[in-house]
Amino acid sequence: MFLQIADQCKYKNEKFSYYCIGIQTYANTKRLFQTAEELNVQFELAKNINEKILTKIKLKLNKFINKNDHIYMTVCSDVFSAAYAPGVSAPQPFGLLPETSLELIKHVAASKKVISFDIAEISPRFDEDNRTAKLGAIIIYAVINTLSGNKI
Repeated sequence: MFLQIADQCKYKNEKFSYYCIGIQTYANTKRLFQTAEELNVQFELAKNINEKILTKIKLKLNKFINKNDHIYMTVCSDVFSAAYAPGVSAPQPFGLLPETSLELIKHVAASKKVISFDIAEISPRFDEDNRTAKLGAIIIYAVINTLSGNKI
């Protein structure tokens, strides 16, 4: 996805700035990582994300947020562990925990720079007990509350 965005920015002569949190090395090609490096895409590997380094990631996010006027935030449901999000096209046995992810999502939303937000990759036909849809609903609730200034 970031390559399409980079191409559009280049075509429109606009600044390209992209930060991906939770990417899996085994689910992506070496070429994808090479292209990301060439385009100065910032990313955090899923295997490195845990509660112990949230402060460090938030500091990196702050730098990213501060250099951009607006943020378009997409949460891809397939970033989460399959235990919490089975209803995706590419379930991740070693995906992120919702609690950790939600803290980062709310951190970005609290910046007051988010101009658009969406959730991608929910596939209802694979969604056991609507777990993925419920997780998506909780994330939407948290983002709306954060954007509106509620601390819930």
